[in-house]
Amino acid sequence: MSETEEQSILGRKTAAGREQRKARAMTLQKAMRVTMAKVADQVMDLPVSVIGVVVQSVAGDDVEAALDDAALLLLLDGPARCTGGVVIDPGVVGAFIQQQTIGSVQPDMGDTRPMTRTDAAICAPLIDALIARAARIADEEDDRALIEGFTFGAKAEDARILALVLDAADYVSIRLTLDIDRGSRQGTITLLLPTLQARQDTVDGEGDEADEPESDLGGELAGAVMGLNADLDMIVCTLQLPLNTLQAWEIGQTLPLTPGTFPSVQITTRLGRVLARGMVGQVDGIRAVMPTRPPTHASQPLRRESDRPNIDLPQVEVLSSTGRRSTVPRELDVNDAEIEEAMRALSLKLDGPDGVSEPVALPPPSDIPDVVTDSPAMVDMSATDALPDLEDLSNLEDLPDLAASSDNDGLPELDDFPDLEDLPDLADLPDLQMQSAG
Repeated sequence: MSETEEQSILGRKTAAGREQRKARAMTLQKAMRVTMAKVADQVMDLPVSVIGVVVQSVAGDDVEAALDDAALLLLLDGPARCTGGVVIDPGVVGAFIQQQTIGSVQPDMGDTRPMTRTDAAICAPLIDALIARAARIADEEDDRALIEGFTFGAKAEDARILALVLDAADYVSIRLTLDIDRGSRQGTITLLLPTLQARQDTVDGEGDEADEPESDLGGELAGAVMGLNADLDMIVCTLQLPLNTLQAWEIGQTLPLTPGTFPSVQITTRLGRVLARGMVGQVDGIRAVMPTRPPTHASQPLRRESDRPNIDLPQVEVLSSTGRRSTVPRELDVNDAEIEEAMRALSLKLDGPDGVSEPVALPPPSDIPDVVTDSPAMVDMSATDALPDLEDLSNLEDLPDLAASSDNDGLPELDDFPDLEDLPDLADLPDLQMQSAG
């Protein structure tokens, strides 16, 4: 056997061994295919099979072209501050929502709607479980390092915003084509992850920047944010018109607006979210909208003394104590105290025997204080010489005994009274009304 024939035989044997090893090895594509079926069954109890896996490289400048505004766009947080993205078809999102809400998947009718944060919250656990399990079962170290450590971060509003965040030089696109619920729906899930070389370049660039003097990062970030374009729509009013009127529209058609609509213009995003309200006007001959803000006191009430100049209220004076009814007891002077003591001595004691009040023993006259008064009607009764003498009363023994005279001696006899039956009827007399003297 020649040397050439021997090398060809060894080559065929080693090639066959490599093919067998590749068949048993868990590549990135196979790891994604096996993991997706298990994760969908465990997380959502949904039968899903992967009918195709495509892995390809995408330049950083071409990432936005691979995104779709109608799809659900998710931002992934990765190791070493790397970021990735996920694009989920609306049909796949609808299947996940139906399985979580009604427990079954209906065929796709082609209806589209804006993706919401609720959709992102429902799909996030499946994406996290897919990446974590696939990273554990992959055999190649580079495949594990490519997808390991990425988790759900946030929902992106549109493709432009997600493309701005994905700023690496190169990405790896992993596109999974899914068959959901045995042919009820089909769709794709695409993962965009930065390559290992792009991550290393980012880490090296950060290391070089660490040696440089500190710069005004806050100012640079503020300038970058303020330099972004923000597309806003102004909705003047909403009209409801029949279909035949819409079909009859022509170029230059004039639409009647509802009166009073200019002061209540809605400022919305491109997705229809109302951000604020405003008033239509003009500045230098150009139409403009001035946003109306709620009053400051709605969120910052004025309660302090220093806030008084900002409050349009009249000045309130503090009332003095004059004119108020005092609740403080009046202090008694010496004379009042003596009078109160004398009145207390003259009060009756009500707890006598048999419930009859018994008088309290009065103090001697010498102990009763004198009442001082300026009234001229008071007379000093201690001087008995000032009283006039009374004449002697006549002897009362000469008066006749009225009780002893039973025959009315000395009194004139009275004539008989006439019969009272002939008196007139008094029913016609007028009513007498009492009138008060005052």
